[in-house]
Amino acid sequence: MKKKILLISGMLLTFSIIITILFTNNDKTIQSNIAENNNNEINNDMLTLMYETGIDTNEYEESTSNTWPDDNYIFNKELSGCENGGELSWNQQTNKITLLNNTSDRCYIYFDVYNKAVIKNITSSVTTNSITVNVSAIVGENPISRYYYSINDGEYIESAYNSYTFSNLRMETTYDIKVYVVDTLGISSTIYNVNIQTDSAYTLANYIINNVYIEDGVNGLYYHDGVGTYTNSDEETKDNSYRYSGADPNNYVCFGSEENVCSEDNLYRIIGVFGDQVKLIKYTSIGNYYWSGSSNNSSNVWKDSSLNTNILNIEFLNLFSSDWQDKIAVNIWKSGCNYFDCSHGVPNSAYEYEVGIDSDSNETYNAKIGLMYIHDYGYAADPQFWNTLLYYYEDSTSSNWLFLGVNEWTISRIDEYDNTALYVHNTGFIWDADWYTGVNDYLCAVRPVFYLNSDVIYVSGSGTSSDPFRIN
Repeated sequence: MKKKILLISGMLLTFSIIITILFTNNDKTIQSNIAENNNNEINNDMLTLMYETGIDTNEYEESTSNTWPDDNYIFNKELSGCENGGELSWNQQTNKITLLNNTSDRCYIYFDVYNKAVIKNITSSVTTNSITVNVSAIVGENPISRYYYSINDGEYIESAYNSYTFSNLRMETTYDIKVYVVDTLGISSTIYNVNIQTDSAYTLANYIINNVYIEDGVNGLYYHDGVGTYTNSDEETKDNSYRYSGADPNNYVCFGSEENVCSEDNLYRIIGVFGDQVKLIKYTSIGNYYWSGSSNNSSNVWKDSSLNTNILNIEFLNLFSSDWQDKIAVNIWKSGCNYFDCSHGVPNSAYEYEVGIDSDSNETYNAKIGLMYIHDYGYAADPQFWNTLLYYYEDSTSSNWLFLGVNEWTISRIDEYDNTALYVHNTGFIWDADWYTGVNDYLCAVRPVFYLNSDVIYVSGSGTSSDPFRIN
């Protein structure tokens, strides 16, 4: 339909669509606003509303209604006009009609019936610092050409897509999101308004426990409570840790970088969640070193190793800014084991000797950076191997994400001797740097290991190598 509206200059009326009438005389501008009144009613003695009888009929009939037309009408510039030549224009975004003339005038304003696009629904996905809105809209007479997004009454952002992400938001905060669409004729839909709250903060540990772990084996994660229905669940550590196992679980973390693309040098992998701390190991080796740190040092006491005191806890640690260093927890590292429990035992026997409640390890050292334990390597394999002696672990390599395919040091020395330590052989089994070629004769790969502080917050990421977990 079309509506014909008769305006008398100088009169002030109020309606739901704002109309601004401007008159100019001798360089002075007089502005008259017609806005919504309390009753949303029109004085029919002053205005006549003419409705089009149907879409594109070009026939009109006088309306007996005294209310302003609804949103399904657009201004018809060709039919609208004024008796004394005044020119009318319509700002569709603000729903304002403007008349500019230097004399009093009487105007006729037409609105056409128009099938606008309609926003049917908005769905959203949130993180602690972002909101992504997805717009579902019904096309009207013409296709949708653009989408406009606003947050907290800010400027609208134009987009060609029906999805938009607002970033750098505050966690646990409700935001007012407004969206409208514009079709190819330039006609806007009604603004759709929705309030959306960002996520509450998850620590990385809690995120893994509450969002990644579903049940044993799903996402490569196993809860070591000693209870399970899968093969070798009785071989769990029973320390209530959550450990990643299998060929290539999605356990990647970007550490030390906030770049959009995380470089390989900043990729780490999660060994597991222990209490409220996440334990990481560097994805790649930092080089080959002596366990003792020097060819001149034959001692297998970890506190005397310059690999520990200098290379790991000074040189490597200082590669990070103080902000990143502060995310790393000081840990008590135990470095003792015996040959039969940790080489010719199963992963659980290595765990009990190395760090278990009744641990026989008699060598400890407090530091931020260490190396992996024998049992870390053992439990990284698929559970089908957890009852296999670590000396025969070469069959596990294709389903053990910790296996690099090179000789690699662990933190565990052999207590029976004073110059030996255990390493992962390049074929996959656990072996020792024996008394003929000890800790200062073998050059093996080194991957730093550390625990994150319990307050480190999860920000985003799915844990894949291309989309690693991001932390605050």
